[in-house]
Amino acid sequence: MVFNYNLVNKILEAIFPLPEEFGVVENEINEPVHFSTIQQAVFDVDPTARVCHGASKLVIVSSKLGDVVIKIPFNGYYTESKDAGELIWTYFYGADGQDESDYCLAEYEKFQQLKTYGLNCFVAKTLLYKKINNFRVFLQEYVVPKEDIYYNGYCPSPKSQKIAEEWYKQKMFDIDSQWIANCLDKYGESKVKKFLFYCNNIDPDILADTHSGNYGYRENNTPCILDYSNFTG
Repeated sequence: MVFNYNLVNKILEAIFPLPEEFGVVENEINEPVHFSTIQQAVFDVDPTARVCHGASKLVIVSSKLGDVVIKIPFNGYYTESKDAGELIWTYFYGADGQDESDYCLAEYEKFQQLKTYGLNCFVAKTLLYKKINNFRVFLQEYVVPKEDIYYNGYCPSPKSQKIAEEWYKQKMFDIDSQWIANCLDKYGESKVKKFLFYCNNIDPDILADTHSGNYGYRENNTPCILDYSNFTG
């Protein structure tokens, strides 16, 4: 991964320290704690940046960063008590790794494990960049989510499309068959079979949450999964 070291550090300096209870508030807009303040701090450093989030992490995207995005895990969420009418903080759990509250760390560990099997090409490369005030900061290679692709210039071969459709009928995966067909063309049938076997038998979390925002294509048009930690709560 090639990235702008100085800009990454300037953004991190601008947004830290983060609140000790850093996460999302379960309300109609589902906004992270102090999100507007964090967003403004990032924009002050890089007006072209985009600050977004999922259920378990903050994500900072900018073409000026290079071919990476910054990911910072939440440590939980606020939920409103219906009886007391107050916000109650709940820490995350269920992440598959050494820290069950850190879904970014789970991705990093899954990437390392896939690497030992020679299957890391199927997921976005994730780097543990540094730790600041008890928060781990990760860099992940930039991937365009399928939901953001209005025109996919790479059409799979008829043979790969047919195989992918047959596999889909056999319930070998629950993901867009064209994406699997693209994998067949790029990585080969043997390697894709090995990856699907790994996901179905060794680590089901990787393909457990494959909506169109969690998989897509690198800038070189190779298919991969960008969110593979399977947030559960």
